[in-house]
Amino acid sequence: MTELRTEKKPNVQKRGPSNNIQLESKVQLLFLGLLSISFVAYFALRELWIGFIFGHTAALSIMGFYGCLAAAIAKKKGYSYWRAFQIGFFLPIILGGISAFLFVPESERGLPLTCGGWVSLAAGIVVVIAYSLIKKRDNSK
Repeated sequence: MTELRTEKKPNVQKRGPSNNIQLESKVQLLFLGLLSISFVAYFALRELWIGFIFGHTAALSIMGFYGCLAAAIAKKKGYSYWRAFQIGFFLPIILGGISAFLFVPESERGLPLTCGGWVSLAAGIVVVIAYSLIKKRDNSK
């Protein structure tokens, strides 16, 4: 009698190209899409009140890019990505909102607030510069 020998082939699963996108990249894509849509909508509808909303939505996505940039620098230096993102995103928005109520110019339209965009842009740049100046974290301890 002859023995039948069967060789077991290793159980290898063939996988196609990886569709796993990191959450950080998804956030950047979200802000890019938001900027694209709101930028086009702002210029198409700027004569209407909804253009005002799209303009601020575009500014919000720019603040998102500041947050992503600060977070990428922080991650490269060994710090928390999400904490840096929160600081780079929310701090400029809060400071811009505060300045909109504090520095109200006297205008003929009688608006109760002004645009805090310049303060938000400046604060976002300061946060990114601050993260670029901090030392790399020493994880050898």
